[in-house]
Amino acid sequence: MKNKVVFITGGARGLGAGLAQRVVTSGGKAFIVDLSEKAVFAQIESLGSNAAGCVADVTKLGDLELALEACATRFGKVDVLVANAGILKMGSIENMDPADFDAVMKVNVTGVFNTIRAGIPHLRDSQGYLQVVSSLAAAIHTPLMGHYAASKAAVEALADVARQELSLDGVDVGCVHPTFTNTAMIQETNAGVLWGGHKGAFAAVEPAEVIDAMFKGIQKRQRKIIAPKQITPLILAPGLFHWVAERISRLQGSDEALKKFQREERKSRKGRKQPA
Repeated sequence: MKNKVVFITGGARGLGAGLAQRVVTSGGKAFIVDLSEKAVFAQIESLGSNAAGCVADVTKLGDLELALEACATRFGKVDVLVANAGILKMGSIENMDPADFDAVMKVNVTGVFNTIRAGIPHLRDSQGYLQVVSSLAAAIHTPLMGHYAASKAAVEALADVARQELSLDGVDVGCVHPTFTNTAMIQETNAGVLWGGHKGAFAAVEPAEVIDAMFKGIQKRQRKIIAPKQITPLILAPGLFHWVAERISRLQGSDEALKKFQREERKSRKGRKQPA
C-alpha cells in the first residue's frame, strides 16, 4: 500500500472512514469525499498530511469529476477508487414512500455509476483497481429492504460489467459483499430489527472485519471481497454462472468486438465535440 493513492466515496464515516485510516496507517494516501464538510475535514485532520478530501455529492457526475481531479492534483495520481457511498432505508413495498425508493436508487446506483464513470480516465492512466461496495443483500433479499436489495443487486451488475469493459486497459474490478454490519447507518435506520438476532453465517459483524477484508481486497486486487467468509457460498453461487458466461463470451471473440465498439464510441464522441 506504500504511496498508493486511494479515493473513497462516503469516506467520512463508517466503512469508508475506517478504510481511509487503514490506508494511511499502512503508508498509503487517502482522498475522501462525503456530503458533510464538517465530517470530511474532521476526518482529514485526524489522518494527517497523507489524507485530503472535499465535499462531493455522488449523485452529481460533475462533483465527482472535480473531486477526482483534485485528488490527482494533490497526490499526482489515483491508484484505487472505492465506490463506497450508500444509504439505507426501511419500508415495505406497499407502504414505503416512493421518495425513499428514488433516494436509495439515486445514491446507491446512480452514485456508483457516476463514481465509476468519473474515475475511468484516472484508473486507466494508473492501471489501477476499482472496488465497488455491494452487499449480501444483492443475493439474499429480505423483507422491508426492497429498495436497498434492488440497489445492491444493480451495483453488483455494474461491477461485473465494468470488470469486462476495463480489463482491456489493465484495470481490475472488485465487488464487496458484507453482511449486516454494525455501522452508524444500520443503527440509525434500526435495521437490527431484521438482522440483530441472527446467528451463524447471518450474524452481524463489526466494521473492523469488513474494513480488513476491503483492505486486503485492494492489496490483492480481488474480484470478490466477502465478509464474513461464512457467507461465501451465498455470494459465489450465482457469480459462478457470470464467470462462465464471461469466459464463453471471450472465447467467442467478445474482446475484439468490445475494442471495435469502444473505438467507434470514441470517434463519435470526438465528432460531437467538434465546433459547428
